[in-house]
Amino acid sequence: MAGVVDLIDSRAVTVELLSRPLDWRVRVVEEIVVESATSCLRSRSLQVSPLRRLLRRHVRRNATHALLAMNVAPMPRGPLLDFSVEGPEGSGWLLPRVEIAERQALYLESLAKQIRLETSPQLHGLLVAICGFTGEWIGDSLDRATLERYLELGVGEVLPKDAVAAWREVADACRAVLRPFLDVFKGYSAPEDPALVIPEILEAGVISNFDEATALLGEYRELIERLHRHHREHDGSPGLEFLRSLADYANHFDLMVALKVPLDEPFLVKIEDRRALKLTALRNTGDQELVVADAQTNHVTFKVPDPNVRIAAFSARVPGSPAFAQGAFHAREDEQGVSLYAHETERDYRIRLVFKLAPLARLRVVPWFASLLLFLLTAALLVDQPTDLRTLALITGPAALGASILLVREASTLGSRLRLLASVAVLVALTCLTLASVWLFVIGMLDASGADQVKYLRS
Repeated sequence: MAGVVDLIDSRAVTVELLSRPLDWRVRVVEEIVVESATSCLRSRSLQVSPLRRLLRRHVRRNATHALLAMNVAPMPRGPLLDFSVEGPEGSGWLLPRVEIAERQALYLESLAKQIRLETSPQLHGLLVAICGFTGEWIGDSLDRATLERYLELGVGEVLPKDAVAAWREVADACRAVLRPFLDVFKGYSAPEDPALVIPEILEAGVISNFDEATALLGEYRELIERLHRHHREHDGSPGLEFLRSLADYANHFDLMVALKVPLDEPFLVKIEDRRALKLTALRNTGDQELVVADAQTNHVTFKVPDPNVRIAAFSARVPGSPAFAQGAFHAREDEQGVSLYAHETERDYRIRLVFKLAPLARLRVVPWFASLLLFLLTAALLVDQPTDLRTLALITGPAALGASILLVREASTLGSRLRLLASVAVLVALTCLTLASVWLFVIGMLDASGADQVKYLRS
């Protein structure tokens, strides 16, 4: 196409975009909409400045547009649900996970080269495997016994004990360096424990036996330790960015999409996906992690569209910590939504939104009041113990109120989830009242039957 330059296959362009995010990412607006009890919809709009100045070495003067692969958002590892991406010239498409890992590894290597540390082809293959590791076959926690079983299943043979011992030493050394840069440890980390990817690099032909695996892991450990020493000697160096990025790749990856974009005017990239949401059983609290420092300014909106649900509490915390996040300011807050604005240079890169949801006051009071009324009626029955049907029917009449509350249909699964405890209380109270009434009625019937029999015998 005339005026369009194809840069999708140029990995160097993606590396340059990764290396200089604040030169082209002007503003990010992210919206989190809690639509149901189990998931929320995440929408992200990335405002991009004109790219010609940044890509002048890669584009022709007469080119007006470019096809390129760009990183649009950091994403948690795992499958994407209800994902879509829209660019200025139409829909985009997601790069394969292996290709994303390749470009992430090249970005890490570019940081190492800035301090004159070269990587071998085998080490490059190891970095690609680490960046692309998903861990879908690993449980929530990974102890040493689980690791050995995982590796033996992956390679199809028993592991040499000396090799396993060497791999453990590498993991201990890498963990000591990388763990301080990790937000939250989620059971396993391929950057900290590179032995996890040995089955993959064996299959890919990066190495051919366990001896080569041990040597390659030792080379990886040496790179990590040299970068750490350089970081301590030169604060703020590329070594620091290498260690931060590598540690973060344990839990997240750079979402890269291919788009057609203009070169001389700003544009928007919009993505949307659905994330899992877990609310606690009693307090109905949940959280969502997000990045607020990958652009010059970040705006966040948190919404609950169900009119019967309100935001009872809201705060921005440090991931994996109760401490409040730095640099995220509340711009507006009400019972249906909260907006945040983050613009300070020293703000936290990633934050955790902690929130508590609750039904509206009138919807919360009615079922609890009905439960109390039904329990009081049950107590009255057990104290007075009437046995005639008319009295029992009169006293248990309000049971219909409890039944009507249980039959109310909420506007969303979120509303039903928040009403769970109150509904259970109504159900228990209604059951107690019904059982007490039936029990008293049966006793009355038995007493009446016994009296009739005595009267018959006397006659």
